Amino acid sequence: MIELLTVHTYIENEVMYPRVRALLPDLEDDVLESYEEHHVADVLCQELWTLPADDDHCDAKMTVLMENVRHHIEEEETDWFPKVRKGISRNDLQEMGARLAAMMPEAPRDPTDPRAVASARKAVTA
Repeated sequence: MIELLTVHTYIENEVMYPRVRALLPDLEDDVLESYEEHHVADVLCQELWTLPADDDHCDAKMTVLMENVRHHIEEEETDWFPKVRKGISRNDLQEMGARLAAMMPEAPRDPTDPRAVASARKAVTA
C-alpha cells in the first residue's frame, strides 16, 4: 500500500498538479491544498516505512493516513476533478493521463527514495 501511494503522489506531483496549475490558474488554491494533502501522506508513508509493525504508533499512523487519503479522494472526485474536466480539453486530459501512466513504472516506490522526497518537497514549495 505504501509503495502504491508513493507512486501515486509522485506522479501527480510531477505531472498532474503542475499541468492543472498552468492551465487553470483559478484552481490554484485547490492545487496547493492537494499538494499539502500529498505532503501529509508522504510524511506518514515515510514514517510507516521504517516503523516496526508492532510499534505502539503504527495503527494510529495508519488510521490517520487512511483518513487523510479518503478525504483527499473524496475532494478530488466530488469537487476538483469535475472542475478539471470542465476546464481542460479532452486532448490535454488524454496527454496528461498518458504521461502519468508512462511515469508509473519508473516512479519511486520507497517513500524515502530521494526522488520521492524531492517531489514532495518541490510540491510543498511550488
